[in-house]
Amino acid sequence: MGLGIAEAAGVDARESFSRELRYSEDAVVVLAGMPGAGKSTLIGRLFPDGAYGDVRVLDSGHVRERWVPVLGVLPYSCWRPLVHLTHYVGVLRAMRGDGPVLVHECATRPWARRLIGWRARRSVRPIHLILLDVPGYLARDGQEARGRVVRSRSMATHCRRWPQLLTQAANDPGNLVPGALSATILNRRQANALEKITFEPSRTRSPQSH
Repeated sequence: MGLGIAEAAGVDARESFSRELRYSEDAVVVLAGMPGAGKSTLIGRLFPDGAYGDVRVLDSGHVRERWVPVLGVLPYSCWRPLVHLTHYVGVLRAMRGDGPVLVHECATRPWARRLIGWRARRSVRPIHLILLDVPGYLARDGQEARGRVVRSRSMATHCRRWPQLLTQAANDPGNLVPGALSATILNRRQANALEKITFEPSRTRSPQSH
């Protein structure tokens, strides 16, 4: 177990950063962050126009877009549970197959973290974490920019839980997501500098940065 780039949970402690993160080709990588932190933006930049190659990318935003033509006339709050259900069913199915998997996940729901860890262990896959550490006010700005603002009470819960999640990831990634081998914590500047997430044919390699 160990960290990738980051050595501590505090943003000020993170001066180094990587332009590429590398994992084994059978890895499950959980890209975590509060709503509005920039997870979908990062996925869209690193995997443009759905050009995922052999990587299975599971983004709940993509699920929402698929349901909009059918349910878009209704308030999103009415069909949000359906989006979540569809997303996690897709995540579980992807981890049963072959090839690398990249999962978009807020990580503030304990049951979702346990579910991902359980499925990865059942599939004998290594898990690695990438956490986008963005202050609450910037995450809120990100929500407004995308036109989907999380309810104030829900956002307050995300903000309250997030610092503890960072500490858990820094001390022991496996305590955050069962079975996780590493955690890479990126602030906004470091996330913007990241150029690649690549997967290599090795079952034992830990994430490398340079």
